[in-house]
Amino acid sequence: MTALSPPARSDRVVALLVVGLFSHGLGIGIVAVPLIALAAGYDPSSIGFLVAVAAASQLAGRFALPWLLGRVPDRTLSGVAATALAASFASIALSTALPVFLLAQVLQGIGRAIFWTSSQTHAVRDHGRPVDRLVDLNLAGNAGTLTGPLVAGALGAIDLRLALAAGVAATAGAALGSLALHRLPPFDRRRSSGTVELVRRPGIAAASWGSVVGGAWWAMLGSFVPVLLVGVGVGTLGVGGLITASEAAGFATLFLLRGLAAGRVGGTVALGAFAACTALIGLAIAPASLPLYIALLLMGGAASGTVTTLAPALAAAAAGPEEQGDALALSGLFRAGALLGAPAAVGALVAVVPLTAGLFALGAGLALVGVAVERGRTGQGAADRGAPRQNG
Repeated sequence: MTALSPPARSDRVVALLVVGLFSHGLGIGIVAVPLIALAAGYDPSSIGFLVAVAAASQLAGRFALPWLLGRVPDRTLSGVAATALAASFASIALSTALPVFLLAQVLQGIGRAIFWTSSQTHAVRDHGRPVDRLVDLNLAGNAGTLTGPLVAGALGAIDLRLALAAGVAATAGAALGSLALHRLPPFDRRRSSGTVELVRRPGIAAASWGSVVGGAWWAMLGSFVPVLLVGVGVGTLGVGGLITASEAAGFATLFLLRGLAAGRVGGTVALGAFAACTALIGLAIAPASLPLYIALLLMGGAASGTVTTLAPALAAAAAGPEEQGDALALSGLFRAGALLGAPAAVGALVAVVPLTAGLFALGAGLALVGVAVERGRTGQGAADRGAPRQNG
């Protein structure tokens, strides 16, 4: 079997079950882990540091992914990643000592980095249209992360460690389920141009930019956007409702992306990324109007959901069969970098300028980069269409 020849039958149902279980466990952890830290006596700044450790380890883990994907089957990587997340939850359930917490956060970050990219590489190489497979993957992932917090809240009301036990069960189930996935071979990186050369390719550069925009939007949604809303008089309940509505818009958009023609993926990524930049700029300059904030948050959520799903598809389409692992790892690396870097950049700016100016600078800066990237992508497309076809 080669990367070009998947097995005769699809493992779509198993793959979606694995992603759903992993995401469900992750959703439990997102709620339960900070609450356990708080109950153990850690202050908010310490909890913020622990979250940053997980984000930094996720970013670091993504640097190793091209090497790993060239040596280990993606189903094995998915199983190892799910096991790492299960071990993270189990260790915190047993001890809340700082060294244990730090190790658990490192395991969580590495597990998240490896799982998502290995799941994507598996999806694009199996049966069916890569776009539809990636849409299904994101639907399963979003369903898991939406249900996980609900379970964490219900079980955590009884005992937070019981909630973590449910997270361990879900992620262990994902690890076991990965054994039933098709065993596709590792990528032959000798036939890849390498990550530096790939990122210069217009389609992959556009996918990487889209991943950055999607990551920046979700980072702002979980950090400075709530601060902005509170600052203009929106209450706590209203902030929660607006953030949930934005995330729901991203989830709902996925249903519209199934069946999207391959030739329209690049243009749709560009449209979504520019829309997310516009939403950031709009939030910065809009007058304090609840209907306007609702419209901007819905637009940004739908746009970010679009680029988060389609940017990997664009990267995979611009790469050769043995380059897809490197291309998808690049896309994920740029997104992880934005999740960590965007809040840091805006945080540095707001030390000297108002928050609205920081959001405006982020949105405008990303849009300007996008203009240059899209010129390269559309110019390359026009050149390809105008090139003479060779006979034979």
